[in-house]
Amino acid sequence: MKVLVVGANGQLGARCCAVLVEAGHDVRGSVREPARGEALRAVGVETVVADLTDTASIRVAATGAELAILSANAVVPRAGDRPAVVEEGLRRAPAVLAGQGVRRIVLPSVPVTDVDEAVPFTRARRRLENDLAGLRVETVCVRFPPFMDVHLALVGSSIPLRGAQNATVDRPSPFLRSFRNGTGTLVESRGLMLVPGPRSHRNAFITVTDAARAVVEAATRDEVEGLPHATLEVAGPQPLSWDDVAATYGRLLGRRVRVLSTPAVVYAAAQKVLRPFAEVPSNTMALNRYGASSETAWTNVGGGLLDPASMTTVEEFLREKVRLPAA
Repeated sequence: MKVLVVGANGQLGARCCAVLVEAGHDVRGSVREPARGEALRAVGVETVVADLTDTASIRVAATGAELAILSANAVVPRAGDRPAVVEEGLRRAPAVLAGQGVRRIVLPSVPVTDVDEAVPFTRARRRLENDLAGLRVETVCVRFPPFMDVHLALVGSSIPLRGAQNATVDRPSPFLRSFRNGTGTLVESRGLMLVPGPRSHRNAFITVTDAARAVVEAATRDEVEGLPHATLEVAGPQPLSWDDVAATYGRLLGRRVRVLSTPAVVYAAAQKVLRPFAEVPSNTMALNRYGASSETAWTNVGGGLLDPASMTTVEEFLREKVRLPAA
């Protein structure tokens, strides 16, 4: 089958491409610049230049595709990107894809929380999910808990980034780079872990690779529960508190790791103060508010798409990363 991955050079998009190629599918990946597609072409992905802000380019990218994965997002924008403009383009994309004959569209998404409307990214994601439900093609929204590859790095560690390709937290975002410069190795160097919300909050963390496997299953499996418009929540192999994560780091590093938590109200205040003049930092504070306000202690491991026994635990993920040389 011909599968289009929109946002193919992102961390999740690139893994989706790799899983699809390994399964023998004909894969096309959209990138905004030809140079960003070199690694994809090296593994057998056809790349096409397309920009969500340019509807015509999305139409061309979708030509001949049967299935589409919308992995692009504006969570960590590059310098000069306008997140709201990218989200507007993303909302137009599903109708364009359907108009080009795509018969199933899969959207990686995030859990519903009480603060969704206050967070630009989650507010846009809910509207996009609603848009998909109104199309006359099959759609699947796959909601994931926090990615180990991303969130276990953002707490102050470089270990999850060892050997990573297309890492979200390595994107050229000035604000994120400033944050990482000050906090990137706190776990290893000082035994400190910075977490959003209560240290007791639990999450069913999942690796990007397992998330990609689930997305590909949602795209290519003949029967998916809930079609023609399905919404699936895919939990990782075990729900862990931030204290549990700190203890795992401590075992692997041979030192005590302490948790420093920041309440959601602090992020809400920072979001409000920054909003008038700094859109990207304000949106980042909003995402931290989202994380600090919610848990994903789900028990539906694999979400019916993956065999739970095949999924990677936090300890397995970090243990493998610790074996790799530091960047």
